[in-house]
Amino acid sequence: MASHWKIAAAGIIACALLVTVSARAKVYGEKGQKGWWWYEDPPKQEQEAQDKNLPKEPVYSVDQMASMDTDQLKEYAERVLKEAVRNPTETNVREFYTVQDVIRRKALAFTNASDLVWQKYPELSVAKDDPLAAPGREAVTRQRLAEQERTLAGAREDFALLYFHSDGCPFCHEQEAILQYFMDKFRWQVKPIDIDRQPQLASRFGILTTPALMLIQREPPDYIPVAAGVASVAEITARVFRGIRLLRGEITPDNFNLYEFQQGGGFDVRAGR
Repeated sequence: MASHWKIAAAGIIACALLVTVSARAKVYGEKGQKGWWWYEDPPKQEQEAQDKNLPKEPVYSVDQMASMDTDQLKEYAERVLKEAVRNPTETNVREFYTVQDVIRRKALAFTNASDLVWQKYPELSVAKDDPLAAPGREAVTRQRLAEQERTLAGAREDFALLYFHSDGCPFCHEQEAILQYFMDKFRWQVKPIDIDRQPQLASRFGILTTPALMLIQREPPDYIPVAAGVASVAEITARVFRGIRLLRGEITPDNFNLYEFQQGGGFDVRAGR
């Protein structure tokens, strides 16, 4: 009897295996289900149909582009670029570079006309105030340095520098050596202030980091920051020079970098007003 049960059980298992294999074979033979992560490019015919449904951008001739105003040409160039990136056919990419060539030629034309205008009307150019030739550059540098030295020499009685430092400052030692050279050269008074021992002064002048330099005027009392962090002698000299002129009312913020010898020239924003 037991043997009959074993035979029957073996038959049931065999039938179940056949059904499972048959089902799997059927699944493998069918086309798999696809979701959005199975994206495939649409057939070529569908893509061509989509392209035909898109609005076509107008194609302008070189002469038409050359006569466009700046905004119109910029807008057209952007549209052509987007189309060339979307559908980089030879025609589209060639049209993009055609537009770029027109833009390049228009820019060159403007540059050429500018050179002519500056040559015929030198008052519209800054070449006379800031020459490119080496001898001219040297002459301008000499004028700037001479004016800086005259201004600082004449202001040492009315102005002074406050030097803010601290014990834990890793850069203060370097700044002190530079300041010593500045003091020796211009014979200026520089008052050191330890912000740890005199925090009220640091707070008064808004000092948040060291080293820091502050230019102060005695009469009328006023001040202007010069540098935060290590500054070279050239930087200190130029900034003190501009600070003196500003506090004296000799220059305005919009003419902050103006030298006296440049007044009325191409770097004077108030010239001709």
